[in-house]
Amino acid sequence: MSEPTDLLRPGAGLGEAEFRELADNAPVLIWRAGIDKQCDWFNKPWLDFTGKTQKQLCGYGWGDDVHPDDLDLCTRNYEQAFDARTSFSTPYRLRRHDGIYRWFLDHGAPFYRQGEFAGYFGSCTDITAQKELEAHQDVLVSELNHRVKNNLQLIIAFLQMSKLRAQGEEARQLLESAIARIQGVGTVQAELYRSASGTVDLAHYLPHLIRASIEAERDDSIHLSVDADTAYAPFKLASDLGLIVNELVANAIRHGNQRTTQIHFSLKRLATGELQLTVSDRGQGFTATQLTNAGAAGSKLSGQGLIGALAKRCGAALNRSNADGAVVTLTLPHP
Repeated sequence: MSEPTDLLRPGAGLGEAEFRELADNAPVLIWRAGIDKQCDWFNKPWLDFTGKTQKQLCGYGWGDDVHPDDLDLCTRNYEQAFDARTSFSTPYRLRRHDGIYRWFLDHGAPFYRQGEFAGYFGSCTDITAQKELEAHQDVLVSELNHRVKNNLQLIIAFLQMSKLRAQGEEARQLLESAIARIQGVGTVQAELYRSASGTVDLAHYLPHLIRASIEAERDDSIHLSVDADTAYAPFKLASDLGLIVNELVANAIRHGNQRTTQIHFSLKRLATGELQLTVSDRGQGFTATQLTNAGAAGSKLSGQGLIGALAKRCGAALNRSNADGAVVTLTLPHP
């Protein structure tokens, strides 16, 4: 296969005039840099967009039109990729000739002449419409988050009122459990909303969720230790895992040692590629009946059915055991 610049040699492909014609009529902004990192050519659409001449843009003159907030990232990505001879992609705002900034996605890659590094070619695609859509979606998500939060608070308030009027200890405990679960849902939803990408860092998200649950108890006797490997998961899986962990922590607090509650959270990547999540405590542990019939109707372990159903939905293997307290382990396929 011919290298890109071989196309400019007579008889090898496009001649220089044909290449210039192609580049100057392309629907993107195109640039070229030599081995010294200095840009030495821009196509006509770039000149038309900025209203600048080749002389004004060459070297690092093009940087004068990059938005000041984006310039450091733009030049850093470019220079790091250049030194490593790797391709790169960087979004940044570029000033048009009328002073208006528009978003572009700059793709750059090294090129070679007869096997020798000769510099970089790059193209910039206008992504302003995409950025505006993302901003609009952010507003909608923020509004949705606000409404969900308010609705959950309203439901909790109704349940708390019902708890005050409830007849019998069993009814009050059921309402208290429902309130705790809805509060857990609210915490999960709030944490997921803070994630800016399509995936969630479980090593940050799940321990933060546990700490929020512990802080809500306002009990200094509850202590948490964490040992978590970095692992990312899509929103849906992260949401289910958050609900599971919230339920496990609630159980650990409810059935823990009367004087102090020790909760340990572990998230480990196994050699098989699977992800193993463990929540353990130093409490009274599981009874033999709870270990053998934890998912059955009538189980005395609160929320066991919910944990089992969520684990199944996650495709996780669920295991319960005793080791100086209760130990619950979920083993998930690679997220």
